[in-house]
Amino acid sequence: SAQLPVGDMPAAVVGRGRSSTIAALMEVSCPLLKFKDDQAYLHDDGLSLISKIQGTIYPVILMGDGRAGKSYLASRLLGLAEAFVSSDSAEPVTEGIDAAVFPMSRLLADTPGLEEEAKTAEAANMQMLVLDCEGGNNAMAAIRTLVNVFGVVIGSEVISVAGGSFSEAALQNLGASLAARSLIKLDQDSRLPDQRLIFVVNKNTLRYDANTLEKALSTEQGDAGRNENRQLILSAFSERQFFSVPIMGMPGFEESIASLRQAVMRDRRPLTLGGTVVKAAQLTSLLQLIVREMHRVKEVSFPSMSRCVVFDGFLRPLAARLYNEASLAIPTLSDYVDDLESRDPRAWTLAAFEVEVKHVTEVGLVDEARRQLQTDLEADWNKALQVNQAYGDQIRETAAETQEIPTSSSRVPLGGRGLLSKLTLLQQTVRLETRTRTVKKNGKTEYSDWADTGLPTQKLAETAFRNFSTAVPAMMGTLLKRSPSLIKTVVTFGAGVFQERTCAVKEGHLVWWDSAKTNRDEHEVSGAVNFLINRAVCEEDPDNPSIFIIRPALPTGWVDSASFSGGSRREVVFNVSGSQYTREQWVECLRKNIDFANLAAEQVGHERIVREVGTQVPTLAQALYNIRH
Repeated sequence: SAQLPVGDMPAAVVGRGRSSTIAALMEVSCPLLKFKDDQAYLHDDGLSLISKIQGTIYPVILMGDGRAGKSYLASRLLGLAEAFVSSDSAEPVTEGIDAAVFPMSRLLADTPGLEEEAKTAEAANMQMLVLDCEGGNNAMAAIRTLVNVFGVVIGSEVISVAGGSFSEAALQNLGASLAARSLIKLDQDSRLPDQRLIFVVNKNTLRYDANTLEKALSTEQGDAGRNENRQLILSAFSERQFFSVPIMGMPGFEESIASLRQAVMRDRRPLTLGGTVVKAAQLTSLLQLIVREMHRVKEVSFPSMSRCVVFDGFLRPLAARLYNEASLAIPTLSDYVDDLESRDPRAWTLAAFEVEVKHVTEVGLVDEARRQLQTDLEADWNKALQVNQAYGDQIRETAAETQEIPTSSSRVPLGGRGLLSKLTLLQQTVRLETRTRTVKKNGKTEYSDWADTGLPTQKLAETAFRNFSTAVPAMMGTLLKRSPSLIKTVVTFGAGVFQERTCAVKEGHLVWWDSAKTNRDEHEVSGAVNFLINRAVCEEDPDNPSIFIIRPALPTGWVDSASFSGGSRREVVFNVSGSQYTREQWVECLRKNIDFANLAAEQVGHERIVREVGTQVPTLAQALYNIRH
């Protein structure tokens, strides 16, 4: 059989001589679920092994007849002879459950026909967890019904092994394991993982075909119990396969092992629960939960309904346990908790009590225990509420608030010799008032009375113009502007002609001119877009990293195109090749000016802008005022 390369062997194996190889390989598997005094417990070695798994987990469970060769088959799945200890003695070899973990990519690489799948990311991120379960019908083994339950609950792939022949007893053994799953209680948001079944007849001396299992499951039986058992298996496993493996050394033995191994590898899929992939930390928690539930079910007893047994032996300890759990759930407060009510454990504690006592017929004793539990819970919860209320009345923060009360106003020009010099704005004289806002930890807010600071100040009512000189950026440099001329566009087959122009972005405007022709202050620039009148958007050309476009923001086009040629739907196209600034710098400056212009237009109004700013082409002096090249 294939052997795992040295690089993939456990550290315990590497570096040993040939004489100790078999003994070292025995250390590949670890004990996971064991029993002491008929109590199940999880072995630290197995939990540690699982907790270190990286990536997703593919759990494969081998269960079924005792002495049927499950441990040997588990080892052969891993390509090893003795990964799990096996023996031909009558004594049981596996007690409880042993576990081994191997990388899926390595296993696929050693499986003929699946070598390419070993190279996938899915395989690299997956580990196969093989669980070898104690036989369910071994007369020499201790009775471990819950071993099979444990295996069935967490297995993605369930391999049920029958020894020697396909028998009704083997089906009954599998059905019994499935029926016992009802002992595991899950909440309403949980569900058991989806599972597939591989039924293996090992050490086979008879002739079986691939449909043997399906024929047995679908054949109507004269016995009602047998029919129910078959229905249970059919409902538990929507996908099923059947394999028979001859006695070791017989013809077809190695081929059967290879086919079984390939089927298991091909069926790989991550363990999921409720649609979520279960990782190592979640799996160890799930295993611990199952064992705790086993203990709880095992300890439930239904003795005679005497006070000594029902109340002192069950109801009072139950109420004490639930009370202790609820007490731990009530937070020990060191500060105010806004959603403390959401942490009230009383409702779910009493609901848990009702679930636990629903089988008790002594109603009077149940009422007595319930009343005591309610009294204790109320006392603790009321203490928490009182402490939280005291913390809630503490001050969380104080802050000063101000408000401006206008006392007078007048219109003043923006001034200067720029593009907006004649625009008048409303300047207000305001009185500043302050008050203190106090917020308590419980969210209640208190305010002091408003008080005059005695510090009048002046502000522009149009907020777009506050800090105008610093908030609205300006930029001037050379750009290549595409001509709107139809003739030039035709001559250049639609590409258009780009002409070098000096361009300035300032005061909510974009202006451009030919420096060779426009060189005196009184000269008009070649063109301008007043963004206060013409709503615009500035976009980068996705196909050319040097080009940006200014287009109308309204579907009807430009509101007023008198200050530039090309009509109301013209798109102004620029190329930054050779410019002093990058496309990103130009676009950022333009967008900030457009944003300013949109707010200014909303606050000032279209009529005033047309009247005081105008729609005419600006002069060079206006374009150059208060801007640096």
